[in-house]
Amino acid sequence: MSTSIFVGHAKPPSNTVSGQMYTILSVVCEVDMETGIIVAAEFTVATDLAKDYLNRLLAGRSLGSDEDAIVAELEGCYFSGTQKALIQCFRDMAKRYRAQVGASRPDAPAEPVPPAG
Repeated sequence: MSTSIFVGHAKPPSNTVSGQMYTILSVVCEVDMETGIIVAAEFTVATDLAKDYLNRLLAGRSLGSDEDAIVAELEGCYFSGTQKALIQCFRDMAKRYRAQVGASRPDAPAEPVPPAG
């Protein structure tokens, strides 16, 4: 299988419906590892409409080149008390993707060794 699952988390504000329903918000993305394209996405938010909207926003987008554009779209079109937490979830998920892609690349620089002392 050429896809992998990446998950990001954030704490929602307690004064939102999602905050009342979930102690942690998550985004789960299925990503094509050959291209970095998000195949499907799901957020733990309160309504099916918001889940569908966010899936359409992410599906087909590249984690390699579209991360900042996706965040800008979330800021410009998703108006909710959970907006910042959803952005944090997305950034956390994208960070996990970058860590995995960097770890699997043979030409990736090695982690620096801390000085003995």
